[in-house]
Amino acid sequence: MKNIFNAFNTIFFSLITLQLVGQIGGNNSFTFLNIPSNPVTSALGGMNISKTQKDPNTFIQNPALLDSSMNNLLAVNYSPFFSGIKYSCVTYVKQIKKQTFGLGVQHIGYGDFQQTDASGNVLGKFSANDIALTFSHARRQGNISFGGNIKFVNSVIETYSASALLFDFGGVFKHPKQDFSYAIAVKNIGIRFKSFTIFDNPDLPLDVQTGISFKPKYMPVRFSVTVHHLYKYDITYLDKNIVKKDLSGNIIQNEISTVDNLGRHFVLGTELLLSKNFNILFGYNHLRNRELSQQNIGGFSGFSVGFLFKTKFIDLSYSYAGYNTAGNLNSFGLVCDLGKIIK
Repeated sequence: MKNIFNAFNTIFFSLITLQLVGQIGGNNSFTFLNIPSNPVTSALGGMNISKTQKDPNTFIQNPALLDSSMNNLLAVNYSPFFSGIKYSCVTYVKQIKKQTFGLGVQHIGYGDFQQTDASGNVLGKFSANDIALTFSHARRQGNISFGGNIKFVNSVIETYSASALLFDFGGVFKHPKQDFSYAIAVKNIGIRFKSFTIFDNPDLPLDVQTGISFKPKYMPVRFSVTVHHLYKYDITYLDKNIVKKDLSGNIIQNEISTVDNLGRHFVLGTELLLSKNFNILFGYNHLRNRELSQQNIGGFSGFSVGFLFKTKFIDLSYSYAGYNTAGNLNSFGLVCDLGKIIK
């Protein structure tokens, strides 16, 4: 076991010392890939790469979570996003000749927009949407699983489009006796095929994450901790157009403390295992809380809650995630075992 952790730590520290370029303050393209793909992930704070479960949605977060126990499972997820935006994700896992493969489709539709000329004359309507097609494969060696995703992503706005080929790589160690797992993942490394314009060249939504999930032996609770953007310490976004002054007219420097900055890298999740078939989920995302909550106004930003209900043939899940006082996000999910339903 010591050798296993040494191997993981070697990979982990090698990743975070890479000289990678990345920004998260609105400078990335294809950011729809960061939306939680299913209610369970959303309820646990929006990120989780270490929770091992019989759920075909998990390989979207970390390809190493793909497992043969998911064979013939189909997942359908839907989120009525803000302002009429609709997000959906469908995943399916199949085992072929003792090899496990996953296929996922993520789609977000932004609706129809009115098209006008420079004088304001209405010319018609146009639409905008994003889509990602993911092909996943994972293999297990003892207590360690390794996996990879290949993703083709495409964004369309009217007649303009952008596309890229992205890759995810991940590893998971699952303790053979205890309910404990440790994971690392590198997400959205790739190449851009096309940009919206010749002047448009934003960064890809690169992320390097690590996380653990564990259940104390005599407690009906499972905890998860996910740490993201390991390659970049300062992930704060300060709007330079916002200037604060005291009563004397002096400019107040808008600074972020070290503790606050470190906290923005962490996502916390908790599962209450009330029974074999019913779990209640809670999560907290500090980055979302600090960036989306309104100053001096309490709210639900960064917090999330949900449930998972399991039956013999299907699993039902729901989550309610806090974003801003202007609106929060509901997510609905269904996982069905096609092997049991279709004989």
